[in-house]
Amino acid sequence: MPAIALVVEIELAPGRKDAFLARALAHRETVLSNEPGCLRFDLLTADEDDAMVFLYEVYADAAALETHFGTPYMKQYLADTGPMIAGRTRNRCTLAHD
Repeated sequence: MPAIALVVEIELAPGRKDAFLARALAHRETVLSNEPGCLRFDLLTADEDDAMVFLYEVYADAAALETHFGTPYMKQYLADTGPMIAGRTRNRCTLAHD
């Protein structure tokens, strides 16, 4: 079964970048420590737009992704970061290679 990736584009509310990155990095550590099905979790900041952040996450399969979405810490992360975000686009992808 092919791995599933999420590429999440996040536009931050003005002045919220530092707080968002701190919370997102803590969430990243929680996910990587608790979800063996999460194979990769990267945060990227845009060089040309200070308000844009990208998440790149890779899960072993669709079940691992569903597990991720169902965790209490994912729900808490979404609640905590909601006021920091002006817009979010989540792209679910299938890896085209091993």
